[in-house]
Formats: sequence, C-alpha cells, structure tokens
Amino acid sequence: MLAIVVAVLLQQATPGQVVWETPAPPPPVAAVGTAEVPAIPDYARTDPWGYERAECSPLVRKAAEPMEACQQRVRMALAANLGAALPDGLAPAGAADNCRQEAAGDRYALQCGAPARSAPSAPDLRERSCTSRPSVTAEGAVSFREECTVGGQEVRDEGLRIRLGGRD
Repeated sequence: MLAIVVAVLLQQATPGQVVWETPAPPPPVAAVGTAEVPAIPDYARTDPWGYERAECSPLVRKAAEPMEACQQRVRMALAANLGAALPDGLAPAGAADNCRQEAAGDRYALQCGAPARSAPSAPDLRERSCTSRPSVTAEGAVSFREECTVGGQEVRDEGLRIRLGGRD
C-alpha cells in the first residue's frame, strides 16, 4: 500500500520544474524604548551571592517560577546594576559556562575558569624480584626470610628510612 502511494506521488511530480517562492519581507519592528533597570537593595551590592540565594530560595520565590528562571532574572538585575563589579559566577546566560560546583556538599560554592590538572605519578616500571630463603635462628628453628631487589638494587622494607648524605 505504501509503495502505491509513493509511486503516485512520484508520477505527479514533473521532472526539472521547481517553483521557488520568495518569502515576504518581515514587517518593520516598532522601536522599543529602553528597558528600565530593576532596582536592587543595598545589601545586594555588597553580597550578590547572598541576594541570589535569598531571592531564589524555595521559601521566597513563586511556586510557578522554576529555580533556573529565578536565577536568570536575579542575575540579569545584578548585571544591570553592578556592571564590571559582578562576580564571574553570577554572570547571566552563557557567561558561566566555565563555572562548576567546587564542593559536593556546598550548593553555592563555584569554581570558575579552567580546572587545575595534576599529572598522575608515574608507575615504577623497574623489575621487582623477591626470593624466599630459609635461615636458622639462634634456637635452632627454621625461618624463612624474603629478600627483594628492584632494578638490581636491594630493597629493605624495614620501616622508616631517612637518607642523610646519600646513605640510609
């Protein structure tokens, strides 16, 4: 059945004839007046992080407004009022792409910028060989003693070692 429908559609199309319609130009946009900068309290200038937490708290914000919309609204107001004094983590939409949570337990701690990378320590690729040898104790009993070498050098695993002047 599907094949018949496709065949009918292909027969109706005439090869080589394409009709292009030019879209009508969009209507002119009326000039919009300058947007008024929303007022923020004085404490928001000294503690913008606290202002955002206070405004977007689930106890304060409207139930219909999601957290992301509240943060966007507050950050836009802070950006309009603070200008260059706005902290990096509070920059609105798109500017906070390089920010991430600093600690898992703290919801508001952000780390902005490139993450610090530390190179892992290189593994010790030298060959380690250990042998167990029997030895006689002072009482005449037999005990086994393990001797290890790493890269041909003897390894002593007898606790803390402090190298002073090349000797330990």
